[in-house]
Amino acid sequence: MRKKKAAEHVSQERWLVSYADFITLLFAFFTTMYAISTVDAQKMGRMVLSMRASFNSPVFVPGSDTLSLSEGQGAGSPLSRDLMENVDVPKEKALEEYSVQNLKSLQANFIPNALPKGEVIALTRLKENVDSLVASRSMSSKVRTRMEARGLVISLGEGGFFDSGSDQLKPEGRDLLDALAQRLLIAENQIRIEGHTDNVPIQTTRFPSNWELSTARATTIVSYLVRRFDFTPARLSAAGYGEFCQIDTNLTPEGRARNRRVDIVVLNSSAVRSEPR
Repeated sequence: MRKKKAAEHVSQERWLVSYADFITLLFAFFTTMYAISTVDAQKMGRMVLSMRASFNSPVFVPGSDTLSLSEGQGAGSPLSRDLMENVDVPKEKALEEYSVQNLKSLQANFIPNALPKGEVIALTRLKENVDSLVASRSMSSKVRTRMEARGLVISLGEGGFFDSGSDQLKPEGRDLLDALAQRLLIAENQIRIEGHTDNVPIQTTRFPSNWELSTARATTIVSYLVRRFDFTPARLSAAGYGEFCQIDTNLTPEGRARNRRVDIVVLNSSAVRSEPR
């Protein structure tokens, strides 16, 4: 008589495999978050370049706050191509500048910024309102907006608002600033005006360096908003960064043009809490 085949034992612990994978992913996630919270520019740069090499595509689109891993085989961002293909630029310097740009994108995307839903909606509507205004005046190439962890940034390009080396507002720039100011008055957020330049040195009797030029442009706009629109002075602050807070490469004329700007930063409540009192 044939022996009955013993029933196969069904393992009740297969869930441990999925659980172990989940725990490993959590560990990798929090390790990355910890590394970003204690930033070392050189180490972060190496990590960004490593990620880019692994995915064979740019990790972040420069000048954007979006993640991109789908630009195709061997694709590269405009910034990376400018840096890597420019034979006059040492490779180490090119890698450093590219890494700094990607570091800013990483910080903007991963810094936690818990805000009330109503505040997020209000800032989003303000952005859409400004974009619509700018488009209606055919100024989209000179005024750009973006959302960051600190709030809404309205970037005024030098070409639309100032002559080269000057801190005096152009008439066409003043008209657009008037329309922007009316929308900013309604928002009631704290606002920081930040002046920026490219890395081309300036030395005049009025502006010995880019520090003075960038700061003068920021204070010009602050003064204009207070005098013409009666902004509460306590709502406004001004800062000048010279060439040291670039959003694009300084290796091309187009990149330098984007770096010459004044940013109107509409701060959210989280950013305001970190402001000096």
